Amino acid sequence: MDEKMRAEFEAAITRDSLEAGFDEPNLMRHLYHGKDMYADSGVQAAWWGWQASRAALVVELPERMDSAGCTHVIEQCRQAIESIGVRVKP
Repeated sequence: MDEKMRAEFEAAITRDSLEAGFDEPNLMRHLYHGKDMYADSGVQAAWWGWQASRAALVVELPERMDSAGCTHVIEQCRQAIESIGVRVKP
């Protein structure tokens, strides 16, 4: 999940930077006190914001239905949503 979310972030920040007329962002990473950090402080700050925005977002799915098909579809939705780093309300 984290690497998928990071890949989405890196694609978005690269696209947005280039569209705004800036150079491609420096996406080099390094370990700092045991944490995987971006070398560029601006990119690191954007990454923190990206993660915080995902953490604040919570999706509420419909309650499970009696039909096995509906329950299966709702569970697939839950897994897909959680795979991109968004929480689903229990």
